[in-house]
Order: sequence, then C-alpha cells, then structure tokens
Amino acid sequence: MKLRYLMLGGVCAMTLGIASGLADPQAGDPYTQNPTPQERAQTDRLNTDQQNDAAASNGADAATQAQYQDQQVQYQNQVQQYQGDQDRYQAQKDRYQDDRAEYNYDRSHPYAWWHDRYERASLNSFYDIPRDDLIDLRVAREDGYSVGHIREIERRPDGRVAAVKIAFRDGEHAWVRARDLRYDPDDRIVFTDLSVMELRDLERNS
Repeated sequence: MKLRYLMLGGVCAMTLGIASGLADPQAGDPYTQNPTPQERAQTDRLNTDQQNDAAASNGADAATQAQYQDQQVQYQNQVQQYQGDQDRYQAQKDRYQDDRAEYNYDRSHPYAWWHDRYERASLNSFYDIPRDDLIDLRVAREDGYSVGHIREIERRPDGRVAAVKIAFRDGEHAWVRARDLRYDPDDRIVFTDLSVMELRDLERNS
C-alpha cells in the first residue's frame, strides 16, 4: 500500500511539472532568458561590425563610381582631342592641295633638281640684276611649282632691287620684297619661299 502511494505521488509530481512547462514554454529555453552583460556587449559589437562593413561597402562603391566617371571624362577628352587633331590635319591637307592648285608644276625636272637650284640660288645676286633680265622671269618655289612671272621692278636709291611685281595665273598681282626672293643666274629662275596665303596677303595689300 505504501509503495502504491509513493508511485502515485511521483506520477502527480511529473504531471505537475509537465503542466508547468506547458504553461511557461520559455522556462526551459536558454536562448530566451535575459542576456548577461557579456552577451549584450557581444551583440552590440556584432551590430557595430555589421554597420561598419555596410558603411565600408558603400564607401567602396562610391569610390569605384567616382573613378569610373573620371575615366569617362578622360576618355571623352581624348576623343575630342583626337577629333581636333584630325580636323587640323585635314585642314592642313586641304590648304596644301589648294596651294598646289594655284601653281603650274614644271614636270620637265624632278623635285631633286628644283631643290638643288633653290639651294644654290642667292639673294645677293638678285639685287643688281638689270631690269630687262628680270622682266618675264618665272618665280618658282623649291618644289618646282610656279608662282607667276615678274612684270615690274622697284629699285632703291642706290640702284639695288627693292621689290618686284609678280603676276599670278588668275591675272592678279602682288609686290614682293627682294629679301623674300632668291636668284639662280645659271638657269635664270627666281625662287621664293612664301606660301600661297602669304602671297595672297601681299596681293590684297598691293
């Protein structure tokens, strides 16, 4: 009998314990208990580390974006510079073609021949040439292209040639100073190193 009471008492105690656990489900859960100061500190550190990582990631993204934008600006500047160089090259090429179109090229001699005559031509030998020897002389450039012909001369008080009047193919003319001319007495050719633009400027001022 006594043993029976003891067994019944144990069952009742177990039943009450189970009922108590069901009434308070958090009683046996170690994760729902109040955290210790150490646990709170660790949680705060984890949250702070996460925020720092997020801030660092955002900063890295901003730096990458800024670098990309700088590269884009640099690329656009390079494209514009290249296009500007191309435009300048084309303009120079067009001017060169225009210069050639203004002249008649003497095909009876190669460029090397003209260059040799140009190099040996002298400014000093040009000053004292008689007028009759200068009239109708061809004025050429170093490359063999003809500028025009001499139609008149102007002398200084000491008798030296000061300037000559050159007639162009289109009938216009320009006064060119003697210092811009060189003379080859052997082939009787007058050379000038003035460009078409410079000659046309002289034409407008003549």
